[in-house]
Amino acid sequence: MGETVAFPRMGTIKEAASASGLAVYRIRRLVASGKIRYIRAGRHILVNMDSLARYLNTGDQPEPINPGGMQRIIE
Repeated sequence: MGETVAFPRMGTIKEAASASGLAVYRIRRLVASGKIRYIRAGRHILVNMDSLARYLNTGDQPEPINPGGMQRIIE
């Protein structure tokens, strides 16, 4: 019971743009191309801020796959 669960930091597209210094349009393009992780919450898109930071630090590398985590399923 003493295990700590780490939840990803999530932010809106505007928050991601402000934190990264990129334009809102650029964040939307990164989301649309699948280069950064995100989830949809109703009409809103929440960007995984850790994924954005990883993208900014490593460039155009593919996202690492977490076998024990949740993955986006494309139908």
